[in-house]
Amino acid sequence: MTTEITTQNEVSEVASLLIPLHEKQLVLPNVTVAEIIPYRQPKPIGDSTPWLLGQMEWRNTFIPVLSYEMMNGGGVPPLEGDARFAVINGRGTSRSLPFYAILIQGIPRLLHVTEQDVVEVEAMHSAEYDQCAVSLFSEQAMIPDLDRIENELLRFIG
Repeated sequence: MTTEITTQNEVSEVASLLIPLHEKQLVLPNVTVAEIIPYRQPKPIGDSTPWLLGQMEWRNTFIPVLSYEMMNGGGVPPLEGDARFAVINGRGTSRSLPFYAILIQGIPRLLHVTEQDVVEVEAMHSAEYDQCAVSLFSEQAMIPDLDRIENELLRFIG
């Protein structure tokens, strides 16, 4: 009896979240998002930029809350009934920013994404804090520039 072993090229998948905003969607690796939590009114942080919505307590830590759409020059997104926050793990470049939250609209969807699934779309309007626009599984989404977002947050929160 002969046993034949075949090997297939392993396709590396990244568990990712398709995160709904008011007028667009973000796509992030699942490990980037610490938790999705219900909306609650953030507490203002002095005189800051309009996109910095304030701060909130999360797991005994105060974290800044931002509107990604406003940060990219958009208007104030409406606070619809399905408004939530995506708590984002900081990239580790600053101890003063271990986490922050982004205002989202709805429940993110889990996707298993391979490199072949992601097609860069140049026709979509990219803004300052977008790394690039992509199409995946016939959905349009933005990959945010998290390093740039965090650097900008640090300018306002120290």
